[in-house]
Amino acid sequence: MDLRQLRYFITIVEERSYSKAAKILHISQPSLSNAIMKLEREIDLQLLERNTRGIELTEAGAIFYSRSQDLLRRFNNMQVELEEMKQAGSGTISIGLIESFKIWFPKIIRTFKLDHPKIHLKVREILGEEHVIDSLNQYQVHFTITNQPINDDKITSTPLYNEKFKLLVHKDDDLNEKEVITFLDLPNKELIISTAGFQTRDDIMEAFKNEKVTPNIFYEVERLETACSLVDEGLGVTILPESYIKSVAYANTATLEINSKFLQRTVYIAYLKDRYLPPSVYKLVNEIESFFKSKE
Repeated sequence: MDLRQLRYFITIVEERSYSKAAKILHISQPSLSNAIMKLEREIDLQLLERNTRGIELTEAGAIFYSRSQDLLRRFNNMQVELEEMKQAGSGTISIGLIESFKIWFPKIIRTFKLDHPKIHLKVREILGEEHVIDSLNQYQVHFTITNQPINDDKITSTPLYNEKFKLLVHKDDDLNEKEVITFLDLPNKELIISTAGFQTRDDIMEAFKNEKVTPNIFYEVERLETACSLVDEGLGVTILPESYIKSVAYANTATLEINSKFLQRTVYIAYLKDRYLPPSVYKLVNEIESFFKSKE
């Protein structure tokens, strides 16, 4: 049994067709069939059932498929690690970030690039716990900055900072005239909030629950930028992380504080425990952690 056979088997399962898999793998269909039959003889187990409905996994095949995926992922990840070992002082650092990173991240990178001028940075927004965990496991990023409390034994997740949520309203909104704002001022306002699945939404909804107030959700958006644009047009109010509000400028909005002990969140830095990380990555992680410790 070798990696080539595992790739063949996985492709057949994913395509549910020998002919489609053969085209993807650039081999003939008879050769592919023979390779799978040889694999089944080697392990003395039937992995696939061929019937009129197509191809189905046997019980053994389902287990073999899961383990094969894991083995190939580990092998591909090892190749990435070996390549990174050759690129000391150069290469690319891949980072997963949340939308509110823009207020502090450039300050850290400015210093980091002075000592690592040949390092390239690949930055992508990754939102949602499932996507954060998957991006780390698949080696798509070296580490990620997230507001998700990660519960995974394979991942180190360290708190970086806590921050408040603030209310963003149109400058002509009557709330802008009040000295103190509470959750009781919000039910009659059209609320703009992140769609289901985003931690920001969960944090805000939990605050409403704790304050025993029902929100008047009128708009659901995927990006905080969209929420700000709607407020700028006078179409509602939104609650956003303080760091994000500081990083944007809209002429027709005002930022207000809501008197509540529940409107806050924690931002973490997360990376795989067992992954080899190049020295430059560790250096950047340490600089990020030190940046926020100095502000405590």
